[in-house]
Amino acid sequence: MVGATAAVVLVALAVTVTVGGKAPVVTVAGGVSAAGPALTLSGMRNTYYIPRAGSPVRDDTPGKYEIALKAREPHPVVKNVKVSIDLSVLKGKADPVWVDKGNKCGMTGQVMTCTVDVEPGAVFTPFTLVPRPGAAPGPAGAMTVTVTSPTTPTVRHTTQVVIGAPVITARQAAKRTGVEPGSGIQLAPAFGNRGDTGIDGGLSLLVEASGATLRRLHSNCRYDKAVAPTKAQCDFPGPLPPGAAFKTDAPFTAETGATAIHGRISYTVLRAHETFGRTRLPGSAPRGTGAPLGLRPVDGGGSDFAPLMYWHADQAMSDLDFDTTLINDLQAVGFTIKGRVGETVDAQVPYPRNFADPEMAVTLPEGVSLVTVPPGEHTSDMVYCEPGGSGGGPAECHGYQVGGTWVRVHIDRRVEGARGSVHALSGPKADPDRENDTAPITVEYTG
Repeated sequence: MVGATAAVVLVALAVTVTVGGKAPVVTVAGGVSAAGPALTLSGMRNTYYIPRAGSPVRDDTPGKYEIALKAREPHPVVKNVKVSIDLSVLKGKADPVWVDKGNKCGMTGQVMTCTVDVEPGAVFTPFTLVPRPGAAPGPAGAMTVTVTSPTTPTVRHTTQVVIGAPVITARQAAKRTGVEPGSGIQLAPAFGNRGDTGIDGGLSLLVEASGATLRRLHSNCRYDKAVAPTKAQCDFPGPLPPGAAFKTDAPFTAETGATAIHGRISYTVLRAHETFGRTRLPGSAPRGTGAPLGLRPVDGGGSDFAPLMYWHADQAMSDLDFDTTLINDLQAVGFTIKGRVGETVDAQVPYPRNFADPEMAVTLPEGVSLVTVPPGEHTSDMVYCEPGGSGGGPAECHGYQVGGTWVRVHIDRRVEGARGSVHALSGPKADPDRENDTAPITVEYTG
């Protein structure tokens, strides 16, 4: 798993990844018309790890085995759906200690059956397991889920069960401050396996940026856009043995936005043939233009390599948060008043970007007048702007509601092109750019 030649592309859910010599299987059978109701299973586990009892490196509870069903449109409701789970593979290896009675789950021998209504979806966890001491490690066989109903084709999913579990870790990144807007931030992902079981199949590295865009550098990675992408996916073959750790042999570079105040570059490492709700990029997505991304071994034993709580066997992630030098730059945000002439309306006054104290002065557009809303005389906890201290001039707006405070106005007459302003009052921090402390208020007449 070392070097650029180790990187290959696996298209998620369109390849067969074997586990212990066997591949996950999803089948659909039945003679129901293709135009009629149908059910699909989504996000199902292809490999289910059962950690050994008393494992010293992780809790001894297997990950959640979740079943997600969805009914096909235009038939969004399917009643009396039977979900049967053959648990015979777990005999002598793990025991159900909780059964989902709410979805009418029950055991008959080694088969659990649940009865659910799908409207238009159903998501449930049928059981919770506890591993048995002394269970032999390694591939244990297949666990099959069969979904039937009187009106839909039969759907099956096969999950390979493994006794023992990997613990995927990701190296945690320290927050960076003082980043210049428009500059590049580099991040080289690193991950390892602190468990007692290796991952034989491939691994996917998913990278995402906010407040920044990724440079499209690596030819064996897919990006969500050809220009200014914010997501990347790179796939690598296994194995990832217990105790092993790797770092990418080149960094990802993110260009911070010209007006960014805060941002984040994050990456997630997970098994290539699983999804766990993560969005994969299609095989047709744009590739990078530079050299392929490879991996090289590193020491993954430090405290900065950490697993993801409740997802030890399946995925790990790391976030690099950053603040730019604009962190002290207060920036007012304009808004629009909408309504008809003669109408009294409310408009939200957005808080300025990067505010320290939410204090704003609002000068209303011509033809619009302030309506005073005394505290306690409205039915919600919203805070409204009030007349200025002198009884004239700009209204005073302050408060601590999420997203901004509110102003109540009466639209007296129509004045085409009328504009007012919202001025953000600087807080105690230095404000390097005072010109963006004021933003426009416009009027949109709806009748």
